Amino acid sequence: MSAANSSRIFDIDLAPEGHLAIEWAQRHSPLVDGFLRERLGDGALAGRRVAIVVHLEAKTAFLATVLADAGAEVVVAGSNPHSTRDEVAAALVDRGIQVHSTRESGYQAWEKDLLAIADTGPEFIIDDGAELTIRMATHRPDAFAALKGVTEQTTTGVARLIELAKRDRLPCPALAANDAACKHLFDNKYGTGQSTIQAILNLTNMLMAGKTVGILGYGWVGRGIAAHVRALGGTAWVIEVDPVKALEAFMDGHQVGNLTSVLPIADFVITATGGRRALGRQHFGDMKNGVILANAGHHDLEIDVEALADEATDFRGVREGIDQYQLGDGQSVLVLANGALVNIAGGLGHPIEIMDLSFAVQGVGCHELARNAIPEGVHVIDSAIDSEIARAKLAFHGISLEQKQSHQEDTIDDLLGPEG
Repeated sequence: MSAANSSRIFDIDLAPEGHLAIEWAQRHSPLVDGFLRERLGDGALAGRRVAIVVHLEAKTAFLATVLADAGAEVVVAGSNPHSTRDEVAAALVDRGIQVHSTRESGYQAWEKDLLAIADTGPEFIIDDGAELTIRMATHRPDAFAALKGVTEQTTTGVARLIELAKRDRLPCPALAANDAACKHLFDNKYGTGQSTIQAILNLTNMLMAGKTVGILGYGWVGRGIAAHVRALGGTAWVIEVDPVKALEAFMDGHQVGNLTSVLPIADFVITATGGRRALGRQHFGDMKNGVILANAGHHDLEIDVEALADEATDFRGVREGIDQYQLGDGQSVLVLANGALVNIAGGLGHPIEIMDLSFAVQGVGCHELARNAIPEGVHVIDSAIDSEIARAKLAFHGISLEQKQSHQEDTIDDLLGPEG
């Protein structure tokens, strides 16, 4: 069956626009287009079935084409129903890759799309939030038991895989791609930090300078958001439950408070916890009138939009991507991108150069799994491979490193002397 006949996309006629987007991503992805292609040249993925369930936009699509060029049988779905780019999905189908995803499909259709991917019998999964992995474990146990490996993109997904392993329910090796240095140090901090603030400012057409911004969570994502807020002249107020992270935020020069002290003064509130309902029914009445809420965490439920709608006396869209909920006493709360990931549902996602790093890690991880190089359990990619990826990225920018010389080594023999 052809990709067109087996896929569920919005409109194949959008493919020309999608091809242009993928070509632009390729132009700025030297690692995926060079380092990864070369590594995949050994044929380890030839004929192997690979499912990619990551936010379906141009960078993801380019990764899919590189894996397909290496001989893999690739199928693709979006990891969130709000983030798929229909033109990119059409371009992938036009290139012969099966896709099950449409933008704003709703959660029921999205769940069916994930199960359609599961029914192709993937051997390897490149996952985001362990969305496909968890659904296969729950709804397709036989296909789940036959998995050969999973490589995971996010903090939330890694936590889910670790929990599966603790329960002795992980049938295959898994790589925590998120925990690789070339992923979380750059993707989470610089990628999410920049793209979140870009999306918020583009959607609102507002200025960051002079704004008070509440940030829930000071993991790598929260660090990046706070740094970009500060760089643009805003004041970042960090809200944390972890005392060490809160102290780090303070030492980084940010304000630190709790929900009670921050919500009444914040112009923007951004969730970056990776959990659910960080902002719920009990918080809405404490917020500043006209506050703008945005979610930068994995779950669309970090802001409990359903509870907000239940509390509201009136609702209207005030601008594309911005909904206003009217509460009692004239208070209004504005939500960006319906509470979905603001940088992707309300923007273009991470910068290409950042995803070039992340997808190099994901692609190499899939290759390592296909080579049977990873033991059972959840593991981080070998640090030597992490260094290879970083070195290749530096080389693209014309940067070479010094080598440590033998005379620089500090050994116990130097201290003990000849009789030691």
